[in-house]
Amino acid sequence: MKKDIKFAAFIMTYKRVSILETTIIKLLSQTYPPQKIVVVDNDPEQSASIVISKFPNHLISYHAVGYNSGPAGAANAGLGVLIKEGYEWIGWMDDDDPPVFENTFEILLQTAVANENCGCVGTVGQYFNKKNGLMVRVADSKLEGSGSLVVDNIAGGMCKIVNAAVCTKANVFPDTSLFYGFEELDFDIRLQRAGYVLLTDKELYKKHRVYYNRVGLQYVRGLKKDMNRLWRDYYSTRNSLIILWNNGYYQALIISFFRFSLKLFTSFRYGLQYGILTCHMIIKAIFHFFIGKRGSILIK
Repeated sequence: MKKDIKFAAFIMTYKRVSILETTIIKLLSQTYPPQKIVVVDNDPEQSASIVISKFPNHLISYHAVGYNSGPAGAANAGLGVLIKEGYEWIGWMDDDDPPVFENTFEILLQTAVANENCGCVGTVGQYFNKKNGLMVRVADSKLEGSGSLVVDNIAGGMCKIVNAAVCTKANVFPDTSLFYGFEELDFDIRLQRAGYVLLTDKELYKKHRVYYNRVGLQYVRGLKKDMNRLWRDYYSTRNSLIILWNNGYYQALIISFFRFSLKLFTSFRYGLQYGILTCHMIIKAIFHFFIGKRGSILIK
């Protein structure tokens, strides 16, 4: 592994001080650790600042956003800070998803630098069906053998590492107006439109499937969700429509409207309260899509 790669990472956090220190330690314990880590704090009270004092200044720095900008805003800020400091590859990290294996960054960076037009690498990726707007699981058979695999999306928590040239040369940055949900997909679609590819390492990908016991998994849509997390349906619905519209995937947009409309009725199979709350989130999301409402929304 080349030792002259300028690699840094940012960690997005919001009121999760208890796990932040552990995540920083795990990043620094990698066989090829980031040369610098920026903690991007979305907490207006700057709760994460106390953690930074436990590490050397040359390794860890702190960036307070000043308000809750969501994952999209925090990612935009983190990339911006590290690009200005001249780093070539930038880890896009969540505070609760450190690498599982100690050589993760080393493998990913080897994959990245070996491919000239690589715009992003990650441990796990997905395909995106532009005709119906759905994510498609990579088949287990695609992970056999060695080498890299081209995917359409590398989501948050998957040790996403971005080529800084995507931002500096192609002017692709996270869309802060999305606030929460599918901001990585939006970024990845625009990255590909700019001529870059997203890559995973087959062996590392398969190793994660085995580790999480997800080999042979059959994904089932429409399962009941935690009532306390149904607010996420608002952002996933609104943002998916925005992304499809912005990229001209009109067939997928129409199919998504039909799918969300169907969900208004099928959600009641999990109870009246569940159905009412689901309908509220979806209807509000569709309405806000049409009127151009973006950013963080107070959901009641």
